[in-house]
Amino acid sequence: MAKEIQKTLNKEEKGILLRELEKQGIQKWHERWIRHMALPEDIDPYTNDLELREKILRYLLLRILINQQARFEKVREISKSLAKEFNMKLITEPHNISEESLFKIFYKTAGEKGSELYRVGSLGGIKPVSLFAYRFKTFEGFIRWLKDNNLNLFHLFLKILEKQKVRGLFDYLNHHFILESGWVGNDPKACRMYANWVWFLLKEIWKEKIGAEAQNTLMLVDGHVGKVFCRAGLIDTIFYEKNRPYIIQASKMREEIENIVTRYNLAAFYVDNGTFYIFEDGFCLDINPHCKKCPISQWCKKYTKWTAYQKQKQ
Repeated sequence: MAKEIQKTLNKEEKGILLRELEKQGIQKWHERWIRHMALPEDIDPYTNDLELREKILRYLLLRILINQQARFEKVREISKSLAKEFNMKLITEPHNISEESLFKIFYKTAGEKGSELYRVGSLGGIKPVSLFAYRFKTFEGFIRWLKDNNLNLFHLFLKILEKQKVRGLFDYLNHHFILESGWVGNDPKACRMYANWVWFLLKEIWKEKIGAEAQNTLMLVDGHVGKVFCRAGLIDTIFYEKNRPYIIQASKMREEIENIVTRYNLAAFYVDNGTFYIFEDGFCLDINPHCKKCPISQWCKKYTKWTAYQKQKQ
């Protein structure tokens, strides 16, 4: 790991830019959240029915577990396929789903070797189907634990969010004796994402009266979010890969990025999404970014040598 120090925006400029990213995140997330969550078409996400809300929370947990190290468009596809094929059995008794029927859906979506879902080269020799099966097994064990203890996620999450906020929910999920085996890393982005999604549904869609506010949410900071913060000059210390000097290490900068957003009392979840959309909407690309049309161009330092995944052309 190596690092470089660069000049940042001044305090006022940072505040303006971060508030713009928050604004972008609020607007675009509220337009796209159902697609991002890949909720099945037959589910009403605005439902008042507690059983359906419980189904949504359980479905999203499985979808998030599968999502790690995967191609997001394929995760959305396989998640919907599982829900369509198994319906309530998927979220109430996944242990009664046969391996044959489960793997049939996996290979149909992920291809003959599973490489269309998981990036084989990044798995250290683990077969994609094994990774999928292991994560499904984690979900299965957690659902069995809920049943054995007469618990449901809706009321459990309400209680945790009220007392311990979003950070407390993340800590609970990350260190749960069953779920912890399904996460990647000590500070998993997927777990952060799920905690934010639960907060969003309970607070902003289902209008539950919980004390956790948007300012309590968490930053995910994937490679593209880290890249925008580096390029824009929102942070001064850049961590990058020693043998590939333009590839940033977003996870090494997550804490500092989250602290910056917190200092401006902004909603981390929305700032994170707004920053990601700067990439997703085709502006801050790794190669040949479209700076002139970018909505944050007037503030951005444009340190475009930093990139998320590929060496930038100089």
